[in-house]
Amino acid sequence: MTYEMVDRLKEQYLSSEKWFSVRWHYIEGCILKAYLDSYELTGCTMEYNFVKGFIERQFDSNGDIPEIRMNSYNIDQIRMAVILFPLFQREQEPKYKRVMDLLYQQLASYPRTKSGSFWHKENYPYQVWLDGLYMGQPFLVQYVKKFAEQKDYSDTIKQFQNVRQYLYNEQKRLYSHAYDESRHIFWCDKATGQSPNVWGRAVGWFAMALVDVLELLEGEPADTGILKAYLMELIDDMLPYRHNEGMWYQVVDRTDNPDNYLESSGTLMMAYAILKGARLGYVPEEYAVYGIQAFNGTIARYLREEAGEVLLGGICRSAGLGKKPETGEIRDGSLAYYIYSEEVVDNNGHGVAPLIMAYNEIKRRGL
Repeated sequence: MTYEMVDRLKEQYLSSEKWFSVRWHYIEGCILKAYLDSYELTGCTMEYNFVKGFIERQFDSNGDIPEIRMNSYNIDQIRMAVILFPLFQREQEPKYKRVMDLLYQQLASYPRTKSGSFWHKENYPYQVWLDGLYMGQPFLVQYVKKFAEQKDYSDTIKQFQNVRQYLYNEQKRLYSHAYDESRHIFWCDKATGQSPNVWGRAVGWFAMALVDVLELLEGEPADTGILKAYLMELIDDMLPYRHNEGMWYQVVDRTDNPDNYLESSGTLMMAYAILKGARLGYVPEEYAVYGIQAFNGTIARYLREEAGEVLLGGICRSAGLGKKPETGEIRDGSLAYYIYSEEVVDNNGHGVAPLIMAYNEIKRRGL
């Protein structure tokens, strides 16, 4: 398969601000990571300069980032800070380190469930969402690895264990989107605390968190065997739900619903996690074919050109649970909610970032 259109999308995407915002936000953080990974692979200075320039625009004249709210606990705002580690290593810019220090200090007082997991946000008390592992744990691990005097990763390992214990639906053998320890929120099962459905992108966030944290913990004093087991289990559990094109559905296990659709972002996150996991030896090499099929299936179905512009379609714009603070929208986690209530869009960063991440893995294989 030719990847000429993927290359064109990569080049077009960073050349304008049509498809993303210049803000401190986890979506843009994922886009920047994708281009940083590409830079490490190709040495393309345009990609590095794009990332550095983007980060520089977050700072005001005092060397602060106004969008970071230290008085607000929101695990999503931690994600962008992973970009500062490679920038600081190369630039030795003190303001980068100061931001990392502040966010690490905030994690020390971050509200937790009784079992020790970070709340997703302060307005979602006692809730753990699969998304949150990718938002918070790679930053926490890197900070401990780079700057902490004592290399103790037990907090991170425990938070992954909590997710396996409380968000894994033993009957379905799949992960629910979220869990409420208090059992107070309307969307949760009062017996298990889990939300009712398996959202593909939530599983993708968790898969990427596992593989990225495993890479960071290479050579560190941490027993990562349990994380490798979780990754292997997750992939094996997801494989029966693959479409014959290699993709996964928006609601993974509801393939019986004719309106359920093959979704790009969750599929590409799985492709990235599988390909990277196979490359680094966390899953058998023969599993790489599933990642390749997922990537190729997505671009065959959803990558197209219109009026000279390359577009990736099939991306769920957003999804969550509970009352959305910005709009007051009630998100009940039902099948109907995931299929009908959230817009399906083109070139959203939720999809383009894992497309580029997975493409980096494809290129590492010389494909």
